[in-house]
Amino acid sequence: MFYADAKKKEDKAGGHTATLTAGLPPYTGTWSREKAAHLVRRTHFGMRTNNLNFVRSFANANLAVTALVNVAKNTPLPDNPQWYNSGNSGNILHIYDTQFRWMDGMYSGGLLQRMMLFWSNHFAVSYSNMNALPDKASNSYASHMYKYWTLLHLQAFGGFKDIVKQFSKNSAMVYYLNSYNNQAGAPNQDFARELMELFTIGPTDKNGSENYTEDDVAEVSRAVTGWRVNDSNLSSFFDASRHDSGSKMVFGQTGNYNLDSVIDLIFEQRREQAAWFICRKLYVFFVSAEPDDAIIDTMAAYCIQQDFDMAAVLTNLLGSDHFYQERFMGCRIKSPIELFMGYLRELEVTPTSQIKEFIRLRMQDSNEELLRPETVFGWDGYNPPYSDGNPGHFSWINTNLMPARWDNLNNLINGSGGSGSSFNPISLIEKISDPNNPFAIAEDLARYILAVPLDRMEIRVVEEDFAGDPNLPPDLTGFPEYKINLSKILLGTIPWYEWRVDADQSNNLFYQPEFAESIRQYISYLQQLPSYQLT
Repeated sequence: MFYADAKKKEDKAGGHTATLTAGLPPYTGTWSREKAAHLVRRTHFGMRTNNLNFVRSFANANLAVTALVNVAKNTPLPDNPQWYNSGNSGNILHIYDTQFRWMDGMYSGGLLQRMMLFWSNHFAVSYSNMNALPDKASNSYASHMYKYWTLLHLQAFGGFKDIVKQFSKNSAMVYYLNSYNNQAGAPNQDFARELMELFTIGPTDKNGSENYTEDDVAEVSRAVTGWRVNDSNLSSFFDASRHDSGSKMVFGQTGNYNLDSVIDLIFEQRREQAAWFICRKLYVFFVSAEPDDAIIDTMAAYCIQQDFDMAAVLTNLLGSDHFYQERFMGCRIKSPIELFMGYLRELEVTPTSQIKEFIRLRMQDSNEELLRPETVFGWDGYNPPYSDGNPGHFSWINTNLMPARWDNLNNLINGSGGSGSSFNPISLIEKISDPNNPFAIAEDLARYILAVPLDRMEIRVVEEDFAGDPNLPPDLTGFPEYKINLSKILLGTIPWYEWRVDADQSNNLFYQPEFAESIRQYISYLQQLPSYQLT
């Protein structure tokens, strides 16, 4: 519904958007299937035909991106679960329920869920920390985490400074970074340090100069004293009796700062640093794990011009010529949630409770459990390189995690390992290809689920001839080598001329029983290619 509404608004507006006065140059090339697919993969969790058709319905990339952002901004918050409305909960099953709700959103939604994941990494909060100590939230941590999750939705777009303020006051955050016991005379520096290091400016600027000193951390910790949590209504509140009302000096500026005013000061005194910091993280999350400093410079300048409007910055980035360069198609390693949800969305497998539980358990083993980031730094896989220069996304794969990825996807496609029923690929093939043509199926299916162009892939060379009568060879005129090999892999022992689909008088299609199994095995082969690990 939201996609359709967005399309109507763009059409009514005359099919064009305002010309940007600054920022990255827009992409003005052909709005091809490949470019549109790249946009879908980076703004959703994997490919899906309806999303691809939606973005291709626009005349150019800028219109498509504007529509996606508008859809995301106008998606209403889902109704609260009954357990949340029934009173505070410290039940771990309700954490799982929140994770499942998020998976449902990732399956049916798009850019909104992407931005929620971005902010959950940026403003990291873990439920495991909140139920660890009785004085934190042992009897209500599930409810606090659910409220944090709704804040991810509500604050996905908007002004960066206001977003920082909202998350700084969220009850789960106040607990997680120990702000609740930060008071005058006994300051706790945890939140003050992360406010600068992780939330706003980072330890150094783009030239390597320090953005703040240890004295600044100590003074900011005094400024943010006085915040506590009311477990009964899941809110944080300011207790003036616990606030240090004395004068503080931050960045050489003296004042009687509190939480709001010290955040204002950061954005006044470290405006360029804040813009660079958040734009670098956006670039790594949406474009490439290897930051491009020149592009980030332009993004940061535009961010300041737009007064840190995250929707404007993201629209400019996703609609830019830079974003659609071929070198960025399939350049990022999929995170575990991208891998699992991408599988479900690409193959249009509805995430049943059994499948979501299967994914939840496997996510715990894959170093990315939703609402439980590894540290206050979030997940390394989403972050810019650290001082060693290694791209963060390498943390998603190692010699143990890679085989586990293959096994998990094979379990899902075959309905084994407690994942539910086996996948029936026939309806998907009818949507994306000609079900009567195995050569078209082999190419179309590979192009559909793989982000890397097929002519750059490491497809296995099949030396054997096609199965069947050698006197009835297929016409392979004009076929590139990759298409020939993919077709042989799909067909296996089935002669090409026996692959046919019959229809009754009502045009209902009938398939040979072995066709579905051949397609499943073919998808399993594609999923084990190194290229499938990329988005």
